[in-house]
Amino acid sequence: METLSGKPVEVRVGGRSRDEEFVAFVESDGPYLFRTAFFLVGERVLAEDLVQGTFERVYRRWDAARAGAPRAYARRVLVNLRTDTWRRTRLTDVPGDDNLPVAHADDHAARIALRDELARALGSLPPQQRRVVVLRHVLDLPEAQVAREIGRSIGTVKAASSRGLERLRSLLTDAAPETADEPVFDGRETLTRSKTAAARRARRTAALGAAAVAVCAFVALVVHGPVGVPVLDTVTAPAHRWLVETFRLPSVDTSRTDGPVPDEDAVAGQDDAVGLGDLDIPEMAVPAAACAGPDLAVPDATRTIPVPGDAPTGDYTVVQALDAEDARAAIECVDYIPEHRVSLGSPPDVMVGSGIGADPNVPFRVRRDGTLVAALGRPDVGPGSEPVTALARPVATGSAGEPTWEHWQLTTAASDSGSESEHRSFAGVGSPVLTDTHVAWTEGFSDSASVVVKAQGPDGEVRTVTTYRPDPGRLVWKIAAGGRTLAILHVMDETVADPDRCAGRIDLVDLEAPGTDLVRDVVTDVCAISDGDDGVVVSRSPADGPSTIGLLSAGAGLHELVRLDQSTAWNHYAYLSGDTLLFESGPWIVALDTDAREATVVREDASWPVGAFDDGVLWADGRNIYFLRLGPRDGVAVPALTTLGPEPDDGTAWLDVAGAANRVVWTEHDVAELERLQSGDSWSYRELRQTVVYVRTSW
Repeated sequence: METLSGKPVEVRVGGRSRDEEFVAFVESDGPYLFRTAFFLVGERVLAEDLVQGTFERVYRRWDAARAGAPRAYARRVLVNLRTDTWRRTRLTDVPGDDNLPVAHADDHAARIALRDELARALGSLPPQQRRVVVLRHVLDLPEAQVAREIGRSIGTVKAASSRGLERLRSLLTDAAPETADEPVFDGRETLTRSKTAAARRARRTAALGAAAVAVCAFVALVVHGPVGVPVLDTVTAPAHRWLVETFRLPSVDTSRTDGPVPDEDAVAGQDDAVGLGDLDIPEMAVPAAACAGPDLAVPDATRTIPVPGDAPTGDYTVVQALDAEDARAAIECVDYIPEHRVSLGSPPDVMVGSGIGADPNVPFRVRRDGTLVAALGRPDVGPGSEPVTALARPVATGSAGEPTWEHWQLTTAASDSGSESEHRSFAGVGSPVLTDTHVAWTEGFSDSASVVVKAQGPDGEVRTVTTYRPDPGRLVWKIAAGGRTLAILHVMDETVADPDRCAGRIDLVDLEAPGTDLVRDVVTDVCAISDGDDGVVVSRSPADGPSTIGLLSAGAGLHELVRLDQSTAWNHYAYLSGDTLLFESGPWIVALDTDAREATVVREDASWPVGAFDDGVLWADGRNIYFLRLGPRDGVAVPALTTLGPEPDDGTAWLDVAGAANRVVWTEHDVAELERLQSGDSWSYRELRQTVVYVRTSW
């Protein structure tokens, strides 16, 4: 069937046109997006503006949106747009379905009073309790779905819900949830506005581009004189070679008559910066485990030992002690299930872990969505763009379900650095830290050159945060990030002279307030910093007071999590997940419930923390990877201290390990091959064949 309609003519053959699909999407999903926006901003007018801005952005990329899940795509755009526009709004929980109450209410004054009261009360809760209370009791989601939404265990959800409600009962009066009238979305009107916005953007971009070319061409004509140009070729015009190199124009072979030859290896299409807000990374599926059912072993809990006199102490109670010598090998389908086992390739197309990065103090990490920071052999960027970093993770493909790598590339906009930026060595790629929305990294990580700290926002825009001139008495040592907070740790002269003295200092950056200045020396006597979900975890050892571990966040300052009777050493890291804090103290690993103030300690010398989970903690000692399960699980008695990774005696060893959201990832290699490479005059990790292994400790 062929349908013609007015001007412009729109042809439809056998189905709806592109514009008709967009109109239908606006009318069907507009109310859902409005409910989400209203919950984010709390005001009807702002919510409607936010939804319209979302539709305009979605329309520009409608082909990509409709190819997958348009609602999920639009929701991500909406949340990122809200982050860009209202950076100071603190209530940021996002509903996962249509349960947000939006209906007519007659008493407008009561609604306003309740909104203010609810916002104040929720704002007084810790971030995790606030998320759980909103999702569980405002949106009425089941506990299992809330756990999936926030990446926590059901036990953690129950505990946070109970504590959050108890706190709210003392703050709120009895009243019904706030409601708002739901608007009706005119799909055609929204389409017209979106087209107008897209056309205005295209005209502005074209005008700026034409003006830039004209100015540069005039300068080139004055400087270089007239020569041939592509396409026109024989017509006299400015600086052929200069124009081709500057604007990435196709080269012209005058001996051919069929036009320029395209670069078949080039990556097409991308001409804007790509930030985390532009990526749509789906949830990583958990594969079905081929478990043996009732024949699986049911191990006993790990033996506890009497709490010894040298166990670490502080403002908490040690409730049980273990010895790492009593750890047992983890049992598949009881302690973990395998997710993926995939090679990096030889030579590698993707490199992760120790093989990348000029900053040795940024560790190998896995994000909650399962992605790893990676370097690509050939960055997937458009002409003129410069790669920031890549995110990569395994995906099952092929007829037999064999795994391979999928990746997402973050880039800056077109730069003057030329094509050389697309062919950096793996070791030359920066090692950035990532939050849910921002990326930050250092350039020139050296004690003899300036160190530049840069950050990329969710829209891809890169800004220089600060530049540190060479200073032998104050060296940039490490950066860490969490939520809206970026922390820059400096090594001071005192630390270099006395390694038992923690004299680090932190400069603080609010990533969501790019117009504000960096705040210097907000925390002193710092031993180590690490990434967190809602801030940066800071270990301190003041000369005149007790050692402490706290959570540093922009706007809220340093919140103390624990006080320690023993001194914290330089580079002793701590990790926080929910209420679980993991840290090391002398020859002990400590897992602390910061709410109950109860700790489990494990005697394990020469080890280092890796990560805290909702149901346990992860650490390593160079030979073994240890996982201590503290949260109960069917078939596993707790405490359960197990070892993961390759068997140390089978000729295979692990190189890097990381953990997040009940997922453990490590890289492993052949020991003999590494020894052979290291015996040569020079070698790189690119030459070492590595395999990346993903497992889950909860499923």
